[in-house]
Amino acid sequence: MKVFAEGAWSRPPKIILGIDIGTTQSAVAFAYLYPEGPQTLYNVTAWPGQEAKGEKKVPTLVYYDTDKKAVSFGAEALKPEIAEKAEDDKWQLARHFKLHLHPDAMKHKHNLRAQPLPAGISLLTIYTDFMAYLLKHTKDFFEFRIIDGQKVWEDHFRDMTMVLAHPNGWGVKEQNFLRQAAIAANYVPSSKATSHIQFLSEAQAPLHFCMFHGDLRNRLKPNTTFAICDAGESIVDTTIYGVTLARPVLELEEKQAPASVLAGSIFVDCEAERYLNRTLSGAELSSEDVEECTKAGVKDFKSVLKWSFIDETADHLIQIGPIRCKYPSSIRVRRDHMVISGPVVKGFFDACVNEIIASVDKQLEGFNVQNILLIGEFANSPYLRQVFQKRYEPRGSRILFVDNYSSPTAAAEGGVVYVRNVMTMQRSAKRAPRFSWGIETSIAFNYDDLDHRDRKTQVSTSGRTLVPGRWHGVAQKGVVIDEGDIVRTPVSLDFPSLPSELGEFKLDLYHYSRDDEPVWMRNKQGGLLPKFSKAVHIYTNLSDLRGALNPRIDRDGTLQYQLNFDICMRFGGVELVAYSEWEEERTTRTGRCTLVPTIDQA
Repeated sequence: MKVFAEGAWSRPPKIILGIDIGTTQSAVAFAYLYPEGPQTLYNVTAWPGQEAKGEKKVPTLVYYDTDKKAVSFGAEALKPEIAEKAEDDKWQLARHFKLHLHPDAMKHKHNLRAQPLPAGISLLTIYTDFMAYLLKHTKDFFEFRIIDGQKVWEDHFRDMTMVLAHPNGWGVKEQNFLRQAAIAANYVPSSKATSHIQFLSEAQAPLHFCMFHGDLRNRLKPNTTFAICDAGESIVDTTIYGVTLARPVLELEEKQAPASVLAGSIFVDCEAERYLNRTLSGAELSSEDVEECTKAGVKDFKSVLKWSFIDETADHLIQIGPIRCKYPSSIRVRRDHMVISGPVVKGFFDACVNEIIASVDKQLEGFNVQNILLIGEFANSPYLRQVFQKRYEPRGSRILFVDNYSSPTAAAEGGVVYVRNVMTMQRSAKRAPRFSWGIETSIAFNYDDLDHRDRKTQVSTSGRTLVPGRWHGVAQKGVVIDEGDIVRTPVSLDFPSLPSELGEFKLDLYHYSRDDEPVWMRNKQGGLLPKFSKAVHIYTNLSDLRGALNPRIDRDGTLQYQLNFDICMRFGGVELVAYSEWEEERTTRTGRCTLVPTIDQA
């Protein structure tokens, strides 16, 4: 429990819940804000299976029985008696399931091979079950720690705001998935899912955490630049921020779109596991002994050597016992400990570290960065810290750390701080989109324009020949956008007579991943060009716009009706926001839009 903002709360009572579901560990933080009360943040501890430790994190694990029912979660799933029962009863373990939610482009780029999901269990089911588990024990913890907690929870839970942290590379599709899981896990009803569930990128969440915990804010001066490298379990995000104002309210802006690489700490574990398995398999051991020794070795590496390695000139020990085996002389084993040379251990790390450094180098190019804040689970590695200090401090960038930083905990806490700041109108950082957004438009066919020839054409309702496939950008990759900036796309619909029902209007929004500003998004055959992809359908129910129908006389003298409105979009926040806007009786009105992600590439 800690106070995270000065002064007493002066608004209506509010519960804010911050959640980070990490690849290997998860965390929940919350604040209960009430009039005249301190603005206090709590971390959920006392998770089943680790009550005595007071751990803020809980393993991201779910066991399923043969009936496909979730039967064990978190730290309890690691207990020896549970592991034995799971083996006897043929339970299936869901682990590292977050990797399955990464966008396909990210998985293909990094050749990611995630552990298969339990047979017959969908990813949505696993997320729903795990989120329900988090909610149950958050509720128990809240009711125990907050005075009159049961009544407070019952009174304010349904109006709770929850914020989910997610990787930088995730977008509308992944956010929609998380929102559906939260609804199914009974966090919020579907009617409140849009207003009561918010998202925060894992690049921004640590920023709010570090402003709260560290002295970073005291180092920030106007017109200076700093970077945050969040080296997490699976993803490493690097973001460069410029300070536009330090006092009285801190104003920041992303200097360019953040960079993300799949080079987190779990891939160091994978390298160690591959080495142990390969080495032991060549030692004339039984397959059972190889499997058990490898499992023991990986567990010991993750507990000890992973967080102590720094010297590549020395030999290091990994416990692979307690199995007593006769090992060949080519494998150095002393009292159940395998001796591994420093350069070999360094190789476990460098597969990831080299990729991280390449990503950070590219981000820093062209910027004078005074401070680099290295955070995340992987940042607790002395070796990674040493590599950063040796590379960047001679170049004038000071490396800063946050002691005992935990990625899931920081993201959960940062989410709570973020929502509180939004509620009190404190500004967040301006963001730069990771790709360009745009819509498909048409242009009047011009025979003299060679680029129009051989393209598919369409005839409009007014009889004009049009060439579709034209790109109209509404937000450009890497160009900083204020969170409140609104992009308006005008829409004009013609009706030959007064319609009895207006129905629904759909606008397709596309991504473009390159840095240039293209003219066309389709080739002459009508197919999407490379680097373009359909991202989301924006649906608008037109029934509320009936009062905006305007009669007009067409050129042939017939009475027709026209409906004019705007689709308004905001791209500056973590989540895409869209709504409709129109004029009716000299009054500007707004309506709700529904965003539906798509994997359709046409």
